[in-house]
Order: sequence, then C-alpha cells, then structure tokens
Amino acid sequence: MRIGFALGRNGSALQALAALAKWFLGGTVGSGDQYITWIHIDDLNEMFRGAIEKSDISGVLNATGPSPLTNREFMLALRSALHRPWAPPTPSWAVKMGAFILRTEPSLALTGRRSMPSRFLEYGFTFRFPDLRTALADITA
Repeated sequence: MRIGFALGRNGSALQALAALAKWFLGGTVGSGDQYITWIHIDDLNEMFRGAIEKSDISGVLNATGPSPLTNREFMLALRSALHRPWAPPTPSWAVKMGAFILRTEPSLALTGRRSMPSRFLEYGFTFRFPDLRTALADITA
C-alpha cells in the first residue's frame, strides 16, 4: 500500500502542523500549490483490515482519502478547525532551513502527490471521513 498523509490524534504528523497553526504559523508552505494526499487514521485502518480479510484485493493500492487538496486548501481547513485566522506563508527557504535543523527532507513539504484510492473505490470501500473538514472535526474534537 502507498499510504497518504495519515491524520490522527496521537503520534501523527498532524500534531506538528497543528502546533504551528496554534502559534499562528500555519500558513501556506512554499507555493501552496503542491497536493497533500491525506487519509483519516480510522479509514486507513479499515483499508488494512479489508486488504487482509478479502482475498480478492491484491496488487499496489493507494491508501489515501478520496479528496486530495492543495497545501493552501489543507492549511486553511486546519486553521479553521483550530479556530485560527490567517497565518503568514512559509517561504521555501525557511522550509529548507527548518528541515536541515530537524534533519528531515524539505521535499516532504515542498512537493506533493495527488493520488486517488481508485482500486479501493472499485472494491467498494466506503470512507467514514471522505472530506478533510469532517476528518479534522473528529480529530480536533
């Protein structure tokens, strides 16, 4: 399975983004046009369960939500869920500097993937959290 950006309450990368947004630093990253292919952790767990239990599921599968968003749209929804107003954008050079300090890869934030769970949809998978606002409302409640 190719797993998208998994969103959950504990231990997910969402915690770092939420912390930035709470400090009014959750603005658009880089150009903001890069796509974020996200999935709620509960839907991801159901995909794993289905792939294990159903013998007709095989091959490469995109374990993602059905509605990828641009970084600009994603960060706007996150700030809205956390009741935060506009935040200044984070330029590419600042992302690269922060990635160097944190010993991570800046391309994780500056490039995107727009993947769809086409095969899961063909198998009849039903999402509990098909849109980001619903997913964030569940996670941030």
